[in-house]
Amino acid sequence: MNGKKHSVTVTERDVTLVTAVCDIISFDETQVSLSLGEDTVLSVSGNGLTLRRLSLETGEVDISGRVDALVYLENGVKQKKRRLFG
Repeated sequence: MNGKKHSVTVTERDVTLVTAVCDIISFDETQVSLSLGEDTVLSVSGNGLTLRRLSLETGEVDISGRVDALVYLENGVKQKKRRLFG
């Protein structure tokens, strides 16, 4: 990882704030993939996902839409899975 600690805050299952983001790998209305460092990716899955705010200078990304799952990938391999609300 890049040495920076990240945080993920989900509010009312509709707004998600992720800090310490290095880059956005991909996004569409069902999945957003964020790089959190050299070999860590956070995948946010759900419905109606949109990027409300993006600041790569501060490393913050706001995502709106229904969040169903957060999945961490390291070196391209699923490591931990955290199901939310389902």
